[in-house]
Amino acid sequence: MESKCSAFWHHTNVRSDNRVFPCCRFKTPINIFHGNLENILQTDEYIKLREQSLANIPIKGCEKCYYEEALGKESLREQFNRDYDTKSISLEFLEIGFDNICNLTCDGCWGEFSSAWAKKENPNVVHVRSTVDIPKVPNSVKKVLFLGGEPLMTTRHKKFLELIDHKHLVDVIYNTNGTFLLDHNLHNLLNQFKSVKFIVSIDGVGDLNSRVRSGSDWNTVLNFIEQIKKSSFKLVIHSVLHLNNWHGFSGLADFVEKNGAEWTTNILTYPKYLDIANISNKKKLIEFFNSINIPNKEYLINHIVGENSNV
Repeated sequence: MESKCSAFWHHTNVRSDNRVFPCCRFKTPINIFHGNLENILQTDEYIKLREQSLANIPIKGCEKCYYEEALGKESLREQFNRDYDTKSISLEFLEIGFDNICNLTCDGCWGEFSSAWAKKENPNVVHVRSTVDIPKVPNSVKKVLFLGGEPLMTTRHKKFLELIDHKHLVDVIYNTNGTFLLDHNLHNLLNQFKSVKFIVSIDGVGDLNSRVRSGSDWNTVLNFIEQIKKSSFKLVIHSVLHLNNWHGFSGLADFVEKNGAEWTTNILTYPKYLDIANISNKKKLIEFFNSINIPNKEYLINHIVGENSNV
C-alpha cells in the first residue's frame, strides 16, 4: 500500500484551541500553534511524517484516505500528490479554523466544530474555542481554506486576508453553511484574489436540510446561493450522506443541477449509528443511488455493501 503524501511538504491544518494537524482527516493534533506560519512545517513531527511517507510506511491518521482508495474513490492523499511535489518544503496550502463559533447543530457534528453544539452538550462550560492571532502570512501561501465553526460569523477571516501582500496569487476557499450573506466590503476584498470558491454545506432540500442541519433557514441558504451565482465566485455544494437524509438525495441532485453548481459528496461515519452502511435494506438503497446522478457513486455503493456483505 502506498502512503506517500505531499501534504506533509506543503500543507497544514490549524484548528481552534491552537491545534496543528497534517490535514483535515487527522483525528489527533501533532503540535501546538503559536501564531507563526513560517516554520510550521519544520517541526520534528513533520520531519517524521515525511520520512514515513517516503518509506511508504502506513501512517496512523491517514486511514480515511486508505479506505477511500480501497473502495475506488480518489482520496485526498491522491489529490495532494497530483497538485504538489515532494522536492521542496514550503507552506503553500493553509487550512485554518480560527474558532468553533457556529449557529447550527448539524447531524454528525459536535462541540469541537460548533459552539452551538458545545453549548447543547454542556451549557455550564465555555463553549467557544479559538486560535491565537496570526501576525504574518508567508509569501509561499497560494491557497487558503477557511474552516469553522462557521467562518462568516466573525471578521477573523477578513483580517487574515488583509494581511496577504500577494493577493492576486492566492486562491481562497470557504466552507460555509450559507446562512450569512457577504457584505459589500468583503465582496470587494475577495475580488482582489486570484480565485474565490464557496463550498456550501447542504444535506437536503427545504425542510429536510433544516432538520438535519438544525438552526439553518432554507430561504437564507437560497439567498446566499443566489448571491454567489451573481458574483464571479465559484459555487460548490457539498453533501454528507447519512441515515437521516439519504432519501432526499434525489431532490438534492435536481437542486444542484438546477443551480448549475459543482456537487461533492461524502459519507458520515461518525457517530456510527448514523452511518448509511447500517441501513437494513441495502439492495433498495443501492437501487436508489443507481437511479440518480450522484458523484462518487461507486464509492458510496461499495461503502454500503461492505467487505463481507452478500449484497
